[in-house]
Amino acid sequence: MNKNKTTSPPPNRQHVIETAAGLFLMRGYSYTSMDDVMRESQVSKSNIYYHFKSKEELLLAVVNYWAESYERSLFALLSRSELSVEERIMTFLDGLTEGIARRNGHGGCPFVTLYLQCPENAVPVRERIALFFTELQPMLVKLFRQGAAKGEFRKQLDPEQTAPLFIACLEGSLVLAETKKDLSVMETTVRSFCQMLH
Repeated sequence: MNKNKTTSPPPNRQHVIETAAGLFLMRGYSYTSMDDVMRESQVSKSNIYYHFKSKEELLLAVVNYWAESYERSLFALLSRSELSVEERIMTFLDGLTEGIARRNGHGGCPFVTLYLQCPENAVPVRERIALFFTELQPMLVKLFRQGAAKGEFRKQLDPEQTAPLFIACLEGSLVLAETKKDLSVMETTVRSFCQMLH
């Protein structure tokens, strides 16, 4: 019988990514060293470097972690047709708010925060963040199209134009919430946006 099975921590790679995801947003990418990640995660440096050859490679894994997490939430909400589109948007927003509250209000939008903090030459990281926003738009188009088809929003609504406006609105509300230290700004802003679609 293998004694390590019962006491082993979560798989090291995923644990390191989740630890770094929190540290990069709360302290800043530049101000977080691999030693900080090692101390916080309690994973040895050699083990961390076994999975990630550099801090930049770890940053890319963190961006993938956030992208996959957001995409899972959005895909789940797209299929919840028993809820109105506005209810689905607000459910997604509740999840965002909870995450930001757990981080003590830091790093409102992980993608914008990490994009602004990552080195200029971190091309794969920047490309992955750009891809996230590119892939986010069709999901939102589909959501707004559903809202118009069900009569929740006005029939003349153009989902293709509404989606990027919503992204800009949401990102702006995340910045305001972080600078004002008031998460309710997000709900107020997004509800106002939805009202304008009626």
